Amino acid sequence: MFDMDRWLKRLLALLILGTGACGGRNAAIAPDTTRGTPVTPRAVRFSTPREIWGTKTRVVVVRYGSGQLGAAFGSGSDTRTRESYSSGRRRGGGSDGPMVNLIFLSGTEPGHVLLDKPAYVDEFDYPTTKSDSLERWIVYRIALGDTNKDGRLDSDDQVDLYVSNLDGSNLRRVLPPGMRFLNQDPVGDGRRIIVTALQVPNDWQGSDDELRERAFLYDVQTGATTPHAGLDSLVQKAARVVGRQ
Repeated sequence: MFDMDRWLKRLLALLILGTGACGGRNAAIAPDTTRGTPVTPRAVRFSTPREIWGTKTRVVVVRYGSGQLGAAFGSGSDTRTRESYSSGRRRGGGSDGPMVNLIFLSGTEPGHVLLDKPAYVDEFDYPTTKSDSLERWIVYRIALGDTNKDGRLDSDDQVDLYVSNLDGSNLRRVLPPGMRFLNQDPVGDGRRIIVTALQVPNDWQGSDDELRERAFLYDVQTGATTPHAGLDSLVQKAARVVGRQ
């Protein structure tokens, strides 16, 4: 049986450790310094533990306060579906604030905080029903760097694709350097994910429209990312057909 008092005590301890590691004053992310007026740091907010299908693990969503970080969240939506959470505004108005971390509680074992540095968690997907039972992993879209140099982490920054075990352990980045993540879907074999990305040369200053899109297969069990040569070849053939017009 799930022990409410136990998880509350463990969750409180983990939140204290997690916010301390991020270096914010009573907050997981430092306040936005780009605004003209001072901004008071917000305390973190967190969800009740959510069950991960087929495990004893429960996941807790940690958000930065109850307000928005910037205008980037004004048109977003909290699109919690059967197996997905994303940063943004709630349905019906209001804002839960952006996701900034996750906490994993596993049975009687000590829990742990997923990230040890400030981050913007755009979305994460995890199995919640029997139909998801082949997917023995969790997928995350996370921005760890201020890629647009505006002094904050938000939906305008570049997100990368990460995968972890169902208990939140062994977090790893999927794509190699030089690839800008676009999309992902499970192959359906309980082992691999197909990932698309833009191939970005060093010091690229041109338009994204000129960048080549690539396909990769990521083996969750081995951690290997390999080009999807067959699909890449067919896409190039289709591109040549378009070029004849």
